[in-house]
Parts: sequence; C-alpha cells; structure tokens
Amino acid sequence: MNYNSKYFSKHIIDILFVLGLFCVFAASSVVLIIFGADIYKKIVSNMQNNFSERTCTAYITEKIHQSDEYDSIEITDFAGLHTLSMKCYIDDTEYTTRLYEYNGYLYELFSRTDIELTPDAGKQVVALHDLKFEMISDNLIKISYYNNTSDDYDNFTNFYVSVHS
Repeated sequence: MNYNSKYFSKHIIDILFVLGLFCVFAASSVVLIIFGADIYKKIVSNMQNNFSERTCTAYITEKIHQSDEYDSIEITDFAGLHTLSMKCYIDDTEYTTRLYEYNGYLYELFSRTDIELTPDAGKQVVALHDLKFEMISDNLIKISYYNNTSDDYDNFTNFYVSVHS
C-alpha cells in the first residue's frame, strides 16, 4: 500500500505539472493573440489614413494640373462654400470644375458655368474636413484639410501645388 501511494502522488504531480504548463502556454497564446489583434488594428487604421490622405492629395493635384491653363484656376465662393474653381471651354461653352468640402467629404462638381446647382449635386470623392484653398502667389496654391478617417484631428495635411500657366 505504501508503494501505491508514492506512485500515485508522483503521478498526480506529473499530471499537475503538465496541466500547469499547458495553462501557461494557453494564457501566453491568448495574450499574444490580443496584442497581435491590437497591433493589426492600428496598422489597418494607419493604412486607411495614409490611403485617404494620398488619395485626396493626388486627386486635387491631378485636377489642378489637368486645368492648368492661363487664368483658369481661382478660389471662389459656391453656395457659401470655399471652392477651388477651374474653368475650361468645350465647343465655345464655358464649364467649371469645382472642388469643395461638403458634409465631411471632398466633392467635385463639373457643370456649365451659367447653370446654378446646389453643392449636393457634386460627386463625393473622399472623406475629409475643413478643406481650405489659398493662393500663395500667381502660380502657387496652398491646400489644407483634416483627414476624416480617424476620430481625432491629428491628421492635418498641408500641401502646395504649382500652377505653371
């Protein structure tokens, strides 16, 4: 009987050791998964912010370069909104492309200049806040906005676009 109790207590200690080791492994795995998920969430958020910022910057820059003709780009007021207006002529008819911020998004509106439209008639492009255009000189435009993909306003962007004509 004495022999069985020693064997049984050694066997219980072996089982408890393996069970404890398994619990430590399981707890470590859960902690690692939680940290990994948090890091993944931050990476995805940063990627979305960067994509939104690059898209907005590239979009506005390309629109300005497409309309880069003498005296065709100006900063105007459109229905109470701060707007970058770019004029062009198609078959002797003047058209205007307007870029503006409306309801938290960058909008583009292309229409004949003599037609009055509302801001919601434009096409929603990308999320942003507080879009501002400023003519620094005759051939330099300063554009600034807040990236709207995050809850805070840390993603303030300033960039300059040169107008050659």
